[in-house]
Amino acid sequence: MTTSFTAGPVRVALLDDHEFILRGLTAYLKQIPDITVVGSHSSSRTFRAMLSAMPVDVALIDYALGSDDMDGVALVKTLRARHPQLRILVVSGHEQSITVNMLLREGANGFFSKTQDANDMLEAITAVVAGKTYLPPSIGVDAPPRLHAPLSPREWEVIRCFLDGLSVSQIASKFNRSLKTISTQKSMAYKKLGIQADAELFKLKEQILLMHGGS
Repeated sequence: MTTSFTAGPVRVALLDDHEFILRGLTAYLKQIPDITVVGSHSSSRTFRAMLSAMPVDVALIDYALGSDDMDGVALVKTLRARHPQLRILVVSGHEQSITVNMLLREGANGFFSKTQDANDMLEAITAVVAGKTYLPPSIGVDAPPRLHAPLSPREWEVIRCFLDGLSVSQIASKFNRSLKTISTQKSMAYKKLGIQADAELFKLKEQILLMHGGS
């Protein structure tokens, strides 16, 4: 576990609401030359306060924090706005393409899966420090996934109604469109969202609503 960063030691700060993971990752990083762990936190409030008080190069943040804490996407957006030079590496077990795409779109510099080998972490930190986007091998590290196109107003109408429990036939009747048209709009929306089944849609309901402003 050796590396050399041309600008000197890399200052890393960690955020995860699971104490076991936080301690394990901290202990691992402290073994790596040229990496300095400047802080580890279990809540975004203290984490954000630390970022405002001291220089940090790379933030390793969990995506799913406690129920009383910030949503991961909102946190990335906040950190990017307040700390433009900060490298943000999200560490999570939520590997769905829509989740990763949303995080990258809001300003994350990379995504590290909790199912990866710990030794991959050095490669991930090295990549984001160098200005590259890091993604796990399961997603593909050569190029980040293409950000899906936004849904059209009619596609969003269909998805919103479907999330509200309406069937394809009920949606067709509601908007006076044919079953074929509604089915096509639903299929196009799924393609843009990077999902294939209804179960995936409902599993990612909160993220999809957030992505479209909760409208």
